[in-house]
Amino acid sequence: MKRDDDNEPQAAGARGAAKDAWIFLVCGENERERRFAEGALREACERGIRRVEVMGHEGDLGDILVNADFRRCPFSVVGYVHDGDILRGLERRAVPCVLFGKADGAAQRRDRVVCATDNRAIGRMAADYFAGQRRYAAAAYVMMAAWREREGWARERRDAFEAALRGHGIAYAGAHALHVETYSPIRMRDRFASFAAPLPKPLAIFGCNDLAARHAALCCAELGLRIPDDVAILGADDDPALCETAPVAISSVALETVRLGRRAMALAEQMLRGERPETTTVLCPPSHVAERASTSAAPLADLFVGKAVDFISAHAREPIGVADVVAACGTSRRFLEKRVKSLTGRTILETIHEKRLGAVVEMLRDTDVALAAISDRLGFSTPSSLGSQFRRRFGRSMREYRAELRELP
Repeated sequence: MKRDDDNEPQAAGARGAAKDAWIFLVCGENERERRFAEGALREACERGIRRVEVMGHEGDLGDILVNADFRRCPFSVVGYVHDGDILRGLERRAVPCVLFGKADGAAQRRDRVVCATDNRAIGRMAADYFAGQRRYAAAAYVMMAAWREREGWARERRDAFEAALRGHGIAYAGAHALHVETYSPIRMRDRFASFAAPLPKPLAIFGCNDLAARHAALCCAELGLRIPDDVAILGADDDPALCETAPVAISSVALETVRLGRRAMALAEQMLRGERPETTTVLCPPSHVAERASTSAAPLADLFVGKAVDFISAHAREPIGVADVVAACGTSRRFLEKRVKSLTGRTILETIHEKRLGAVVEMLRDTDVALAAISDRLGFSTPSSLGSQFRRRFGRSMREYRAELRELP
């Protein structure tokens, strides 16, 4: 039976004793939510926070709200919570919450922070990536119909993608909903054919997330459209289970969700100490494009170019040079240089630099290795050479990039 003191707010004094409090972490179900939870758990471990209870579903919070054991015991919630009744119950109890995503009813309050993906930055990165390949006649956006009207994040990614494309001078062919009414892969394929067939090729397609991109890849395979020759496909969220099992492995915009989870756990502990957070919204920026076969400019049918790109990708963290790539492919340097340039638009050395810059981003994000040491480990001629290349590619210095990742505005 519900008692009147079930809704009694947590006492500020009790909340100040963070070491006696509990933190309930709601893990969620998809890859993005699991990465967020991973970051939160790693941060808790490093901070020595022991009372972290992992929940597989937000419904378990309903039991905590009516549990007599937690009527006086301070606690906070971290993770994905969207159930309106649970959110209202947490609000009545003034429970500090750091919520992942735009949870329903998550009004801005001093005891609530929302951690969300920077959807506009994701759309811009997708457009910048396609523009950098310099080979597309047009670009389009695909989403699942169920998300078209009710999911603001999908619209934000679309609008930013379109605006950035126009800035690059690339024709935008519009947005396509993969299905409208009853779900059917056959209808989805036929609708996609009507949309994609008239568009100029090669066509670049950005899916609102990896699931939409995977559906687009399946449609292309059914219709005999070659990926990436006729249609290049890019997703978002970088979920390996979806990307790596598609008809052609899908490239994807990778997010900083592990780092965001770390920030969320730090904020939860801060609020349990009675400290007011500096912001009510923390945005998670994209980090890089995880490149796979769906956007590789080298057709898989070209044995030598495919082998060169695979070798460079596998050894991007090693100080390899053009001679190493040529030796791995077992052909002449002149022949390989011409094939790579004609099919990718880049020289072998430019391809090495591009892959290496991806490795640089990973080291800036995941390690504390000094900038000069990064240059040495990855085989750049000098730290200044790496710095110049990095600034040209990303528009800011390595030090500024690392600071942005760690501060998460």
